[in-house]
Amino acid sequence: MPLPPVAFYSIYEIAVRWGCPPADVAGWAAEGQLKVVAGIPPVRCGDEVVGGLVEVPIAELMCMFRRFGPSDDIGRLRRVLKPGSATWAHVTEPSDGLPIRSSDLLVASGSLLQFEEERDLLRRPASTIGASPRYDWDSMYAWLTVFLFEKGVPDTQTALVALVQDWFVQNSKSGEVPDESTIRKRLTSLWRKLRGEETV
Repeated sequence: MPLPPVAFYSIYEIAVRWGCPPADVAGWAAEGQLKVVAGIPPVRCGDEVVGGLVEVPIAELMCMFRRFGPSDDIGRLRRVLKPGSATWAHVTEPSDGLPIRSSDLLVASGSLLQFEEERDLLRRPASTIGASPRYDWDSMYAWLTVFLFEKGVPDTQTALVALVQDWFVQNSKSGEVPDESTIRKRLTSLWRKLRGEETV
């Protein structure tokens, strides 16, 4: 029996899937076009205890998805929406809200597929035909997306290239690492967009 489809995708996975910044995905969710959920430990909301899978108000957590500059590593979840409820419950314990990381925020596959179908978006194929690529560029871009939105853009393109080359050194299964010129060519367009020198 085959495995069931993936149930949830992180905002970073969706950003890589669509080829856009995580800030865009979070923005569309804040507009109500995608529903964002998270699994949380039991917290007190007034007289009741809420835990498990809940909807979260992503518009209140946009500090973790800044378009430029470092994003906050941790946000504070102050409201949650239980499944089947129409009323947001305010978190009273912890009194300053529940700490949550951006990587904990998920979009259900049903919500994601509906969004894609309504906009006729191309979906990333589950597998490719033919030889595997020499270098794992997709995984590198996924890592780089998270890095840029958590740590910010490096001061120079040379520093960005060095970061990427170091990632390949640490993660290459075959031991092969692309040379500096190859990485620079791959990153030139991205670097210009990050610096505002080229429109997206």
